[in-house]
Amino acid sequence: MGKISRIAGHIIEAKDLKDASMNSKVLIGKQNLIGEIIKLKNDTSIIQVFEDTDTLKIGDKVESLNPQITATLGPGLLGMVYDGLQRPLNRMDDFIAKGIKTNPLDTKKKWKLKKIKDGEVKKGDIIAEVKETANITHKIFAQKDGKAEIKEGEYTIDQPFGKINKEPIKMKTSWPVYTPRPVKEKLTPKQNLITGQRVIDTMFPVAKGGAAAIPGGFGCGKTVTMQMIAKYADADIVIMALVGERGNECADVLSSFPKITDIKTKKSIMERSIIIANTSNMPVSARISSIYLATAIGEYYRDMGYNVLLITDSTSRWAEAVREISGMLEEMPGDEGYPAYLASRISSFYERSGAVTTLNKTQGTLTIMGAVSPPGGDFSEPVVQATKSIVRCFWALNSDLAYRRHYPAIDWLQSYSHYVEDLKKTNDEQYEDWSQLRDQMIQILQKERELEKIVRLVGYEGLEDKDKFLLKVSELFRENFLQQSAYHKTDMYCSFKKQYSMLRCFAIYYDMGMIAIEHDKTLEDILNPKITEKISRMKTEEKEDFGILEREIEECLLDKKDAIDLDGLLQINHGE
Repeated sequence: MGKISRIAGHIIEAKDLKDASMNSKVLIGKQNLIGEIIKLKNDTSIIQVFEDTDTLKIGDKVESLNPQITATLGPGLLGMVYDGLQRPLNRMDDFIAKGIKTNPLDTKKKWKLKKIKDGEVKKGDIIAEVKETANITHKIFAQKDGKAEIKEGEYTIDQPFGKINKEPIKMKTSWPVYTPRPVKEKLTPKQNLITGQRVIDTMFPVAKGGAAAIPGGFGCGKTVTMQMIAKYADADIVIMALVGERGNECADVLSSFPKITDIKTKKSIMERSIIIANTSNMPVSARISSIYLATAIGEYYRDMGYNVLLITDSTSRWAEAVREISGMLEEMPGDEGYPAYLASRISSFYERSGAVTTLNKTQGTLTIMGAVSPPGGDFSEPVVQATKSIVRCFWALNSDLAYRRHYPAIDWLQSYSHYVEDLKKTNDEQYEDWSQLRDQMIQILQKERELEKIVRLVGYEGLEDKDKFLLKVSELFRENFLQQSAYHKTDMYCSFKKQYSMLRCFAIYYDMGMIAIEHDKTLEDILNPKITEKISRMKTEEKEDFGILEREIEECLLDKKDAIDLDGLLQINHGE
């Protein structure tokens, strides 16, 4: 047992600590505050404390527990709200007492266990399962190779339900939060993660097992966008890590989530959710552990074969905690005071996402989305740049769009997704012209930006009718497809089928309008209020198919002698 020799904020130094090793968990002082060894120097152990150190003094005892900081895993995780040390906040009082020890899982509840496999098993094999919620079956893994003996029945998480090599096995296990869980093979993500947000799913999609970042300044709508994705994403399990968030925003999530009905199961969304809440007034060290705790839990459910979505809001406050701890350690600062290893820390976090074949040969995915809060909305700052270098999907929020009340304020010219090609085959198999439609609308938006420069020089009247029509179509598309209300009962979620049908209507309107102009129709005739109004109302209509509107566009814009086959229209205009 060692003693405190120095205290500097959340960093302490301990002398003569026996059995000290990197990342070991320690108990400090009379209140047994939890800490972690982050550096060893001769006979001195440097420790970051996950709780306030104002009651500690020189000479207080420090006890090493050897094991690393771990996540407690087992049935009962779903529906829970934890802090960064996996203390259950929804089972505690309003304030967390220092050094308090609680069980992350309910140790009294009994689960009905079903045997899946016994006899000779290998590490990672699914040997049993329990029904965790009405729609989620919790799988129990073999922790080692050997001969398993399983007995079905009702057990608590601490009761042995069988043996492997004559050693008792329980439902409750643990895993070091900094260590990625092993997999058999990493796969290329090829399934679209449907979020219900049109600008994401259609224009800048993310794959199941992918990594995405959503940077933006204050007031750009990061938190609301992330919450909408969490509510409606096509994922089996959703984990929200609120890292350093303001208390009122955390309270809003905690109060609103239980009231939301899952569109798939028609039950509370909390039945498939886990929330890690580490507010801005909590110790900074716990921010660092909270993001890894969420990842370890996410990998655990991924290994069961589920599609898991991990949302972190925000990684900037996590990076600030890393910078603060680095400063207390008196390390050499890098760009803007961040440590030189910031980029590698961010990379190691996002690299834990992926579509994988697990040790038990099932396939699961862990998708990671991180909000980034650059000061002043400056995308050149270190956290954004380090994140941008590792993620393959980048949703850049634009403050000008937010000020104009265009939400989600995702800038269609700064954002990108490298998953488009990976998802092309899957989406085109579902809708054969999906890729063409998307590419066409991207080109129209890019052309709009070019024409805006010309308008500033020669004026709107100096444009040709085709260019004027393109600007109108682009405006309609921006306001009625890219823009989406998080508070409208119909528009807050848009199915992929409806997105495709809307996209097709915009493309047909544009293509037919261009054909009509070639047949000497006036711009006034083409910009028919009756049609533009119906196009504008698509997003708030409950139906998902707009085939009738496609025909109305044809009848309105083209004379019978000019009418062409709708199914071949897009291919004709693409020169096919």
